[in-house]
Amino acid sequence: MGSINIQAKELPLYKVFSNDFVFKIPLYQRPYAWTTEEAEALFEDLLTALEEPKQEIDNISPYFLGSIVLIKSEHKPDAQVVDGQQRLTTLTILLSVLRELSSLEKAHQLTKYIYQEADGFEVKQNQYRVTLRDTDADFFQDYIQKPQGISQLRDINILKYSESCKNIRDNAFLFRERLEKLDSDKLLKFTQFVVTRCCLVIITTTDFDSAYRIFSVMNNRGLDLSLADILKAEILGKISPEMQYKYAKKWETTEEKLGVDSFKNLFSYIRMVRFKHKPRKSIITELLKESQPNIAEFPQEFID
Repeated sequence: MGSINIQAKELPLYKVFSNDFVFKIPLYQRPYAWTTEEAEALFEDLLTALEEPKQEIDNISPYFLGSIVLIKSEHKPDAQVVDGQQRLTTLTILLSVLRELSSLEKAHQLTKYIYQEADGFEVKQNQYRVTLRDTDADFFQDYIQKPQGISQLRDINILKYSESCKNIRDNAFLFRERLEKLDSDKLLKFTQFVVTRCCLVIITTTDFDSAYRIFSVMNNRGLDLSLADILKAEILGKISPEMQYKYAKKWETTEEKLGVDSFKNLFSYIRMVRFKHKPRKSIITELLKESQPNIAEFPQEFID
């Protein structure tokens, strides 16, 4: 069996949100779920780190924001986010609010951390650093990533959108309210601190199983993937791209009806009904490879 290439690098945010990465939140991930409670905790941590002790930006110790796990080849920027979507999304919201409150010159400089602007030559259209799941991607681009988008948020009917979109809006409002209380000098210093002194550890591998094993042993502030999420990734991955959205919606509707905990238990019950003995291997292996009929071979029928 070939070796799996796993790499880990500590990078400041100006390198994380650069042309080196194009982050994509895959369909199997849960929607964005950080509320104002988590967003405010992050903001307070950043503000405290900036103020204690009071030093010039270059002398402040780097602030560690945690780790993210990606499936990514070494030579391409495309990166599937296995763990870290909550932080990547929240940090993009924070950068977008900072851009809105900055001078025109500084705002233009901040835009490059949110998307690579189209130049009419090599880049035909804006290349967003973070793309959310299909259900939320347009909302995120229109009201967070595009300039002046946040200013339009108060005029929309949020009831037309998902709970994750509501979380995005509420966190944008929270950051704006808190940042507007800073004077111009402190706002500039806070922006410099976030961009240059805040770091993420980027862990990359080309293999999904390896990425999940790495994630499962890490203790972080994200929301854990569950057995159901991994099965969702594997099962949806067997469905043709044009049908994936339809079946992802079916999956998520069922999860909502049962509740997250009951939905996770459902797969243990299915395994027991089919095998009629205690697990001898992982539930994932038994359901996807040894169960008859094989779920991986008939993914649409299984979800139906």
